[in-house]
Amino acid sequence: EVNLGVNMLPMSFPGQAHGHGPAFKAPDDLPKTVARTLTQGSSPMSMDFHPIKQTLLLVGTNVGDIGLWEVGSRERLVQKTFKVWDLSKCSMPLQAALVKEPVVSVNRVIWSPDGSLFGVAYSRHIVQLYSYHGGEDMRQHLEIDAHDGGVND
Repeated sequence: EVNLGVNMLPMSFPGQAHGHGPAFKAPDDLPKTVARTLTQGSSPMSMDFHPIKQTLLLVGTNVGDIGLWEVGSRERLVQKTFKVWDLSKCSMPLQAALVKEPVVSVNRVIWSPDGSLFGVAYSRHIVQLYSYHGGEDMRQHLEIDAHDGGVND
């Protein structure tokens, strides 16, 4: 049984001896064929599957984009490019960092346990929370100017 945090459910692995780790022999136990190829347009930095609708994949990229994919149909439901929602409410260090170097990457994307919210941690001071209402309906919920430097998790 594995329990790796709020977004992971306990699960058993085939061949697992009671009280011991999974019987996983990488790379032999990994799939040999590609099941899906999703073209985001930039390099993925973080991904997380929706906790309930497990064919929904949230992706954050090296250029600050976030995308929501329906993996079964290979359809990108939503794509958002990085944008500070209200620059006037941000700290002076964040404003200065964005002027000096506007390139921002996603460090982490993660769904809330019920799948109604997701967070995006960026390489520049900031975390953005979105609410998700199904399909293409993704709304800005809360923006946090966290601290100097990148936000990792």
